[in-house]
Amino acid sequence: MNKIRYLIVTCYLALLAAGISANPALAATAASDSARDYPNRPIRYILPNGPGSNADIFSRLLAQKLSDYFGQQVVVDSRPGAGGMLGIDIAAKAVPDGYTVARGNSPGLAIAPHVYKKMPYDALVDLVPVSLTDNGHNLLAVHTSVAANNVRELIALMKAKPDALAMASPGVGSAGHLAGVLFTTLAGVRSLHVPYKSAGASIIAVVGNESQWTFAPIGAPLPHVRAGRLRALAVGGDKRVPQLPEVPTAAEAGVTGYYSTSWAGLVVPKGTPPAIIAKLNTAVVKVLGTPETKEQFLAQGGEAVSSTPQEFARFIRADYERIAKVARVAGLTAD
Repeated sequence: MNKIRYLIVTCYLALLAAGISANPALAATAASDSARDYPNRPIRYILPNGPGSNADIFSRLLAQKLSDYFGQQVVVDSRPGAGGMLGIDIAAKAVPDGYTVARGNSPGLAIAPHVYKKMPYDALVDLVPVSLTDNGHNLLAVHTSVAANNVRELIALMKAKPDALAMASPGVGSAGHLAGVLFTTLAGVRSLHVPYKSAGASIIAVVGNESQWTFAPIGAPLPHVRAGRLRALAVGGDKRVPQLPEVPTAAEAGVTGYYSTSWAGLVVPKGTPPAIIAKLNTAVVKVLGTPETKEQFLAQGGEAVSSTPQEFARFIRADYERIAKVARVAGLTAD
């Protein structure tokens, strides 16, 4: 009897699903109902970075704010690897129901497509932008034993001893890798690239003098700079940062044309209902717009920002095209 009931229920659900898929009006109604109740269970937030990074800090701050806003837990699922592609690929292939979101960032969406010959996803097609969440500043930092107190001295040292100083990064195709390669290319110097599994690991390597320098998102190296374990030489953007106002931009310090920052935002799998995307966008804009959140992001070396889905889509494409030019100039390819 139980088997018969099971078969009846299974057939009914199959027929119901077929009816909905064949009837656009029913499908629209079902999507509207799911959006009305959304979220009614925990949301998985895929982080394509490891612990100890700016991305980790910002993601956990945002996840907690969204948990409070929705009254449902937003659980951070850290999936580092392949320059951020591993986590982004998991998100791209997830069920598009709003219960899997991801931190879409410059390595996974704008850099990787120009570094790797084969991509497991289409960065501009397989993920739908929800909103920007943060902008970060990149920081050039060296171990305190390096005989360079400014950028010009570091360049002179690298020219005198090519490949003698090791550059740490969170991996091939990461924002830190691109920032470092762009620096050596524009400065006309050579340095041994040592990729690590995460931003946190690459910073610890420089602190321990396993590698001698890095150009990384500022949040991870900042505490070590303040503690005197690393020396800050430059920032990558077009203006100085409030966390280290005495540190010049790389362009100011003599590397003409240098510009490198990091950004991220919330993305969902293609096919996620527009009404759910709208709900997520409203939540992100709300929680990131509070003075408390802005101060928390600033303290960690970043800037809390938000946007419409359309603005974020245009932003991704613009940076995608900018990185394409940078990658060609730097000769950036996977090791």
